[in-house]
Amino acid sequence: MSLVGDEPPAGTADTARVRMTLPNGRRIDRRFRADDTIEVVRAFLTVYFHENDVDISNFSLSTSFPKRTYDDPTVTLREGDLVPQAVLMVQDLDA
Repeated sequence: MSLVGDEPPAGTADTARVRMTLPNGRRIDRRFRADDTIEVVRAFLTVYFHENDVDISNFSLSTSFPKRTYDDPTVTLREGDLVPQAVLMVQDLDA
């Protein structure tokens, strides 16, 4: 079974709408379950990068306001205050 799973349909209760902004300015919008973890978001991005030839393998996730970095893969989106919606900045740590 995939760690990421299918995207919850629009209007589903207990979801987080997350916009991930890449270093080049590209934006990726996706819904996750509120109890999905940061590890699930990272797994989604890893697959996305591979499928779209994005040369990022070592990255961090953070919000700009309030400034917070998401290093703990076990934190749920709900615990990280990313529900009902949030913008996560993706930083390429090898750039």
